[in-house]
Amino acid sequence: MSKKGVVLLNIEKSFGGNKVLKNLSLEVKSGEFLVLLGPSGCGKTTTLRCIAGLEKVDKGKIFIGDRDVTELPPSKRNISMVFQNYAVFPHMKVYNNIAFGLKMRKFPRQEIDKKIKEVSKLLKIDNLLDRFPSQLSGGQKQRVAVARALAVDPDVLLMDEPLSNLDALLRAEMRTELKKLHRDLGTTTVYVTHDQIEALSLGDRIAVMFDGEIVQISNPKEIYEFPSTIKVGEFIGIPSMNFLKARYENGEIFIGNQKFELSDKIRNEIERKKLKEFIIGIRAENIEIYANKCRGSLCSKILLKEELGYTQLLTLKIEDFTIKAFSKAEIGLGIDNYVYIKFREDKIRFFDCNTRKLIF
Repeated sequence: MSKKGVVLLNIEKSFGGNKVLKNLSLEVKSGEFLVLLGPSGCGKTTTLRCIAGLEKVDKGKIFIGDRDVTELPPSKRNISMVFQNYAVFPHMKVYNNIAFGLKMRKFPRQEIDKKIKEVSKLLKIDNLLDRFPSQLSGGQKQRVAVARALAVDPDVLLMDEPLSNLDALLRAEMRTELKKLHRDLGTTTVYVTHDQIEALSLGDRIAVMFDGEIVQISNPKEIYEFPSTIKVGEFIGIPSMNFLKARYENGEIFIGNQKFELSDKIRNEIERKKLKEFIIGIRAENIEIYANKCRGSLCSKILLKEELGYTQLLTLKIEDFTIKAFSKAEIGLGIDNYVYIKFREDKIRFFDCNTRKLIF
């Protein structure tokens, strides 16, 4: 399969008076699976459509490989796109659906037949070639759409929320299939989703978008562990990262009226950066819960217990803050009881109160 990188330089795009993309720059490496992740209306689908040539940019340049494709129509960009609603032709059998792009490019019949056999086997739909789309399930239709996109050997594969119409079990199965497919083929892929599970499980890198701008781009682990802003921390993760306001007074850290014990290393860093007030971020799985008070623990009240089978998710009130924490062991306490919590120090993140950006 062919593969080339994609570069977007200072892209701007407006619809009427609404600026959807704001001076957006992005590099997708050759052979990379890059996910554009963000809430509805943040500009991720518009970015994809600009790469495809379905939307004309107001400013900026788009390169596929070393070609400037900014002014080229979609047919000249050698890209393929998979849409949310499958976009398979209902009047054509699966074979002809997959063959459509190859016929448009005037491939010889023998080569078309060979390509269809290859991609249909790859997508496990080689037994469905004689069926109409109305005879297929949603998952099968999506496989046909992906097979049609790959058959033309695109330089770049663009996918716009391709799994959002599938049920949860099928989505998980298709994520596995897409990951394996990319590993086998290595086609440069730009994948749009608002589903963070998809983003974290599929992407080599994730570009997090808000309001027409990319606010963080990195590998999934880095984005999950070190969100660049509180907004990213709130958006990534189920449940969201917990945030609590803290202050530093006379060599001690406080959350509300409770003293928060941390190592000299952390305190030295706080002093070095001259922090007085800051926001602490911690993930639910990095909070330890105890039934009894222990050294360095903070007192909190149980507001809610949710059984998840393999664990419990507790909603806790600590001072004026509500946080979520996983409790792997049954602590034998119920609603309105008090528990004691400790944070894994290596997993605590510190954010600026004003800019709301990660400090360390």
